[in-house]
Amino acid sequence: MKHGSRSHIASGFLAALIVSVLPTAHALAQAAPPAAQAPAAAPPAPPEPTVTLSAAGLKKIDGWIADRGREIAVTPIVTEILGLTKDGQAIVCRAFAAEGTGDEVHQIYLLPDGKGYLEAHFYKNKLDVYWADKDFVLKAAVEGVHGQLPAAVTFADAKYGFSFEVAWWAKYTDAH
Repeated sequence: MKHGSRSHIASGFLAALIVSVLPTAHALAQAAPPAAQAPAAAPPAPPEPTVTLSAAGLKKIDGWIADRGREIAVTPIVTEILGLTKDGQAIVCRAFAAEGTGDEVHQIYLLPDGKGYLEAHFYKNKLDVYWADKDFVLKAAVEGVHGQLPAAVTFADAKYGFSFEVAWWAKYTDAH
Protein backbone atom coordinates (compact mmCIF):
# COMPACT_ATOMS: atom_id res chain seq x y z
CA MET A 1 0.00 0.00 0.00
CA LYS A 2 1.43 3.31 -1.08
CA HIS A 3 1.24 6.32 1.29
CA GLY A 4 1.64 9.60 -0.41
CA SER A 5 1.36 13.20 0.68
CA ARG A 6 -2.36 13.11 -0.01
CA SER A 7 -2.95 10.53 2.73
CA HIS A 8 -0.98 12.68 5.22
CA ILE A 9 -3.02 15.72 4.26
CA ALA A 10 -6.26 13.77 4.61
CA SER A 11 -5.15 12.39 7.99
CA GLY A 12 -4.13 15.88 9.15
CA PHE A 13 -7.46 17.32 7.99
CA LEU A 14 -9.39 14.55 9.74
CA ALA A 15 -7.40 15.07 12.98
CA ALA A 16 -8.04 18.84 12.84
CA LEU A 17 -11.72 18.22 12.22
CA ILE A 18 -11.95 15.83 15.21
CA VAL A 19 -10.08 18.26 17.49
CA SER A 20 -12.34 21.16 16.48
CA VAL A 21 -15.57 19.15 16.77
CA LEU A 22 -14.88 17.41 20.11
CA PRO A 23 -15.11 20.56 22.28
CA THR A 24 -18.30 21.57 20.46
CA ALA A 25 -19.81 18.09 20.91
CA HIS A 26 -18.84 18.12 24.58
CA ALA A 27 -20.46 21.55 25.05
CA LEU A 28 -23.61 20.36 23.27
CA ALA A 29 -23.80 17.32 25.53
CA GLN A 30 -23.77 19.62 28.57
CA ALA A 31 -26.13 22.24 27.15
CA ALA A 32 -29.63 22.53 28.55
CA PRO A 33 -32.35 20.81 26.56
CA PRO A 34 -34.24 23.02 24.16
CA ALA A 35 -37.15 24.95 25.68
CA ALA A 36 -39.62 23.09 23.49
CA GLN A 37 -38.88 19.80 25.28
CA ALA A 38 -41.26 18.98 28.09
CA PRO A 39 -39.73 17.80 31.37
CA ALA A 40 -39.78 14.08 31.92
CA ALA A 41 -42.90 12.88 33.69
CA ALA A 42 -42.40 11.81 37.29
CA PRO A 43 -42.64 8.08 37.79
CA PRO A 44 -46.00 7.01 39.19
CA ALA A 45 -46.18 6.51 42.94
CA PRO A 46 -46.14 2.90 44.07
CA PRO A 47 -49.54 1.57 45.03
CA GLU A 48 -50.65 1.79 48.63
CA PRO A 49 -50.66 -1.42 50.63
CA THR A 50 -54.11 -2.97 50.79
CA VAL A 51 -53.56 -4.60 54.17
CA THR A 52 -56.03 -3.65 56.89
CA LEU A 53 -55.82 -3.96 60.63
CA SER A 54 -58.27 -6.64 61.67
CA ALA A 55 -60.57 -6.38 64.68
CA ALA A 56 -58.46 -9.11 66.32
CA GLY A 57 -55.27 -7.13 65.62
CA LEU A 58 -56.77 -3.96 67.07
CA LYS A 59 -57.96 -5.90 70.13
CA LYS A 60 -54.42 -7.24 70.57
CA ILE A 61 -53.02 -3.69 70.38
CA ASP A 62 -55.59 -2.48 72.91
CA GLY A 63 -54.41 -5.26 75.24
CA TRP A 64 -50.76 -4.24 74.81
CA ILE A 65 -51.66 -0.61 75.53
CA ALA A 66 -53.50 -1.65 78.72
CA ASP A 67 -50.94 -4.21 79.93
CA ARG A 68 -47.59 -2.87 78.74
CA GLY A 69 -48.30 0.73 77.80
CA ARG A 70 -47.36 3.81 79.75
CA GLU A 71 -48.79 7.28 80.25
CA ILE A 72 -47.38 9.82 77.79
CA ALA A 73 -48.22 13.51 77.40
CA VAL A 74 -48.75 14.38 73.75
CA THR A 75 -47.24 17.68 72.59
CA PRO A 76 -50.08 20.26 72.42
CA ILE A 77 -48.92 21.65 69.08
CA VAL A 78 -49.45 18.20 67.50
CA THR A 79 -52.92 17.75 69.00
CA GLU A 80 -53.90 21.31 67.98
CA ILE A 81 -52.85 20.75 64.36
CA LEU A 82 -54.84 17.51 64.35
CA GLY A 83 -57.89 19.35 65.71
CA LEU A 84 -58.04 17.41 68.99
CA THR A 85 -57.27 20.36 71.31
CA LYS A 86 -56.90 24.14 71.32
CA ASP A 87 -55.18 26.86 73.33
CA GLY A 88 -52.24 24.69 74.43
CA GLN A 89 -54.41 22.06 76.09
CA ALA A 90 -52.40 18.92 76.85
CA ILE A 91 -53.59 15.35 76.42
CA VAL A 92 -52.16 12.44 78.38
CA CYS A 93 -52.64 9.05 76.75
CA ARG A 94 -51.64 5.52 77.44
CA ALA A 95 -49.33 4.33 74.65
CA PHE A 96 -47.58 1.19 73.47
CA ALA A 97 -44.32 1.32 71.49
CA ALA A 98 -42.66 -1.25 69.25
CA GLU A 99 -39.32 -1.14 67.49
CA GLY A 100 -39.18 -1.35 63.73
CA THR A 101 -36.09 -1.94 61.61
CA GLY A 102 -33.05 0.22 62.24
CA ASP A 103 -33.84 3.18 64.45
CA GLU A 104 -37.59 3.13 63.75
CA VAL A 105 -40.14 3.27 66.54
CA HIS A 106 -43.90 2.81 66.07
CA GLN A 107 -46.28 3.95 68.82
CA ILE A 108 -50.03 3.73 69.31
CA TYR A 109 -51.74 6.02 71.80
CA LEU A 110 -55.28 5.41 73.05
CA LEU A 111 -56.96 8.84 73.11
CA PRO A 112 -59.26 9.81 76.01
CA ASP A 113 -63.03 10.17 75.68
CA GLY A 114 -63.33 7.58 72.89
CA LYS A 115 -61.60 9.92 70.36
CA GLY A 116 -59.70 7.01 68.85
CA TYR A 117 -55.97 6.56 68.44
CA LEU A 118 -52.81 8.40 67.58
CA GLU A 119 -50.31 6.34 65.62
CA ALA A 120 -46.78 7.74 65.56
CA HIS A 121 -43.83 6.67 63.46
CA PHE A 122 -40.35 7.96 64.42
CA TYR A 123 -37.58 7.46 61.85
CA LYS A 124 -34.48 9.27 60.51
CA ASN A 125 -35.09 12.40 62.66
CA LYS A 126 -38.63 12.50 61.28
CA LEU A 127 -42.02 11.99 62.84
CA ASP A 128 -45.39 11.15 61.30
CA VAL A 129 -48.45 11.23 63.57
CA TYR A 130 -51.83 9.94 62.37
CA TRP A 131 -55.14 10.42 64.15
CA ALA A 132 -57.51 7.49 63.59
CA ASP A 133 -61.01 7.00 64.98
CA LYS A 134 -61.98 4.10 67.27
CA ASP A 135 -62.24 1.80 64.22
CA PHE A 136 -58.75 2.85 63.11
CA VAL A 137 -60.00 4.93 60.17
CA LEU A 138 -57.75 7.89 59.34
CA LYS A 139 -58.96 11.38 60.35
CA ALA A 140 -55.86 13.64 59.99
CA ALA A 141 -52.06 13.65 60.13
CA VAL A 142 -49.05 15.73 61.11
CA GLU A 143 -45.43 15.40 60.05
CA GLY A 144 -42.28 16.91 61.43
CA VAL A 145 -38.52 16.97 61.35
CA HIS A 146 -36.47 17.07 64.56
CA GLY A 147 -35.85 20.69 65.56
CA GLN A 148 -38.64 22.14 63.39
CA LEU A 149 -42.32 22.80 64.00
CA PRO A 150 -44.64 20.03 62.79
CA ALA A 151 -47.14 20.73 60.04
CA ALA A 152 -50.43 19.28 58.82
CA VAL A 153 -50.29 16.80 55.95
CA THR A 154 -52.70 16.73 53.03
CA PHE A 155 -55.28 13.98 53.39
CA ALA A 156 -54.00 12.23 50.25
CA ASP A 157 -50.43 12.15 51.61
CA ALA A 158 -51.68 11.14 55.06
CA LYS A 159 -53.73 8.31 53.60
CA TYR A 160 -50.71 7.05 51.69
CA GLY A 161 -48.40 7.06 54.73
CA PHE A 162 -51.07 5.72 57.08
CA SER A 163 -51.65 2.72 54.84
CA PHE A 164 -48.02 1.69 55.35
CA GLU A 165 -48.37 2.09 59.12
CA VAL A 166 -51.53 -0.03 59.16
CA ALA A 167 -49.71 -2.70 57.16
CA TRP A 168 -46.77 -2.55 59.59
CA TRP A 169 -49.06 -2.98 62.63
CA ALA A 170 -50.99 -5.79 60.94
CA LYS A 171 -47.74 -7.67 60.31
CA TYR A 172 -46.54 -6.94 63.85
CA THR A 173 -49.77 -8.20 65.47
CA ASP A 174 -49.64 -11.36 63.35
CA ALA A 175 -46.04 -12.04 64.44
CA HIS A 176 -46.59 -11.34 68.15
